[in-house]
Amino acid sequence: MPKILDPTLDVVFKLMFAQPGREELLIALLHAVLHPPSPISSVVVLNPDLEKGTIRDRGVVLDLRVRLHSGEQVNVEMQADARAGMRKRALYHWARMYGAQLVRGAKFVELVRCVGVFFLGYRELPCARFHSTFRVIEVHDHAPLEGGFELHLVELPKVPQSLRGVDDEDGELARWARFLATSEQGERKELAMSDPVLAKAKEELERLSADPAAQRLAQEREEAFLLYQFELNTARREAKEEGREEGREEGREEGREEGREEGRRLVLRLLQRRFGDVPDSVRGRVVAASSEQLERWADAIFDAESIDALMRDG
Repeated sequence: MPKILDPTLDVVFKLMFAQPGREELLIALLHAVLHPPSPISSVVVLNPDLEKGTIRDRGVVLDLRVRLHSGEQVNVEMQADARAGMRKRALYHWARMYGAQLVRGAKFVELVRCVGVFFLGYRELPCARFHSTFRVIEVHDHAPLEGGFELHLVELPKVPQSLRGVDDEDGELARWARFLATSEQGERKELAMSDPVLAKAKEELERLSADPAAQRLAQEREEAFLLYQFELNTARREAKEEGREEGREEGREEGREEGREEGRRLVLRLLQRRFGDVPDSVRGRVVAASSEQLERWADAIFDAESIDALMRDG
């Protein structure tokens, strides 16, 4: 049986819910988050396609822009790792979605509600609850200003292991959150046995995991994120080194060695993911390489046809 893909990886999440024929899963997920006053009868994913160039671009958000039967729009995003400015970005994406409705000749009264939904693989807010909802309200009596804005944050690490103590209102969402967050197939099987929609979600995840094209997209996206984290950590370390007092060469060299060690781990991990077993001769070259060489290899791994070609060109 192939390795089950991680649904908290944004490309896998989008493949699960955005492709034609997955409407039942998407509607069930949106029901669990939004608790709409009336059932969602249909959905249209406005951006179902996955362009190849976006998979390797760490700065591109692989979100789902969804139009409900009512005309309301929902932007759904899976974000596994913390990134700076997440809350501002959430407001920005909502503002773009809301403002895009106002085409020439349209009236303000015709604007419909737009909702942002963020599934987060980390803790963003200080509260203990795993599902937080934000609206525009008056600070004293909590009267709503206008119902056009709504934002949901679902923090997966906060979902309790046992769902018995979860409020009935969020019980369905808690099951979805556990399904997405768990790495244990036994837990997914147990959740699927308790809910026919989750059983279909499990079947879809297993189907994707057996699809070579989906496996390749997931691998490329994971590699891109690894490289992004390496570049981010390198930039932070360089900024820290520049801020140190002059003359502390020993401390600067220690920081540079930490960077090389991190680069070695990253390159070896990428090599193994892309080409399989890494020969000892290649490992030796990686261990002895400079930080600059490691960065060149990390950038070139995506396009290298073989490990020998990568080493030869480098």
